Amino acid sequence: MARQPSTTLALTRIETEEKTTDLKLRLKGKLAVDLADYLRAYVETNGQSVDLDQLVPHMLATFIEADRGFQTWRKSAAGKTSAAA
Repeated sequence: MARQPSTTLALTRIETEEKTTDLKLRLKGKLAVDLADYLRAYVETNGQSVDLDQLVPHMLATFIEADRGFQTWRKSAAGKTSAAA
């Protein structure tokens, strides 16, 4: 019998690979530890092994989609051009 995960993560199972953009970051301290822990939690919860370069873009997308302030800004900025452009 398969063990059902007792934890639900905000990030759902990664299904497909999409177009990529290179992004290089260096994480230190608590954030580096937290990200490593999140990766382990993701693998345990979803039963799917992924690399950080697959996981981080999905985490960022989930954060952006959940950021209601950003979504409001995006809707209000739609069709407007930047003064700096």
